[in-house]
Amino acid sequence: MTVPDTELTVLGEEVAAGVRELRLYSPAIGREVGTTLLTPPGWHPGADQRYPVLYLLHGSSDDHTSWMRHTDVVRLAEDTGALVVMPEAGRLGFYTDWRVRDRAGTVPRWESFHLDELRSLLETGYGASDVRVAAGISMGGYGALRYAVRRPGMFRGVASLSGLMQLTRPGMAALLATLSIREGMRPGRVWGPRRHCRENWAANDPCLHVEALRGTEVYLAAGDGRRTPGEEFVAGMGLVERYSRAMSEDLATRLHTQDIPVTTDFTAGTHFWTTWRGMLTRYWPQAQSLLTP
Repeated sequence: MTVPDTELTVLGEEVAAGVRELRLYSPAIGREVGTTLLTPPGWHPGADQRYPVLYLLHGSSDDHTSWMRHTDVVRLAEDTGALVVMPEAGRLGFYTDWRVRDRAGTVPRWESFHLDELRSLLETGYGASDVRVAAGISMGGYGALRYAVRRPGMFRGVASLSGLMQLTRPGMAALLATLSIREGMRPGRVWGPRRHCRENWAANDPCLHVEALRGTEVYLAAGDGRRTPGEEFVAGMGLVERYSRAMSEDLATRLHTQDIPVTTDFTAGTHFWTTWRGMLTRYWPQAQSLLTP
């Protein structure tokens, strides 16, 4: 199939009970990408009705199908009356427009795909309104905050669930290097090597730009690194969650200092799905209230 090189193209859709799996060709990514879309009851293509949008952003070393595989998001979304959009973001894309090739061989511009191409497609083809909320786990928590900072006013609210959002925090470069190596990538591909590109890292650190979050409802959740009853043991995830907790507490303090409202959910838990399922359930009422037109 020949596809245009200037606009997002739907290559195919698999539809089942309010779940649409979209295969898209994205000029911003330079290749085919996927997006899972949950449609509310009564939704149908071509209708004039507009629907609020909840973006759920996935974490590193994962993909857009993770929310469906690991949470009960379909049940939660049943009475929301919103489009729930779970887009692909790369296994280590960090919700950023890259300047170099990734391991798939193209130069992916994830922000442009999500906030320009995909947003336009949702508005023209799926009834999306301008009422938007974004939430994400781990890398996706960073993405939600970064997008709100980059595009002030685009989102009514953003939520970071165990987000790794403070790029300039000591130890963050080492953590990202470890993640890069795990993914078969050379460290420093996203914002450049830290020692040479400190300004770029700072420019993409939401914690250094909290004023841009004024007027956006911010929600921060993080565990304390201790496993909850029945939680699976995954090596290193307690340590990573304690790191996320320190970042989240620091950001909450910065927001309070600037008199910017923030809701926090600091509990027990590790950097894994048992903890994130609880966070998502507790966050859902706030998301639903923000999605009310």
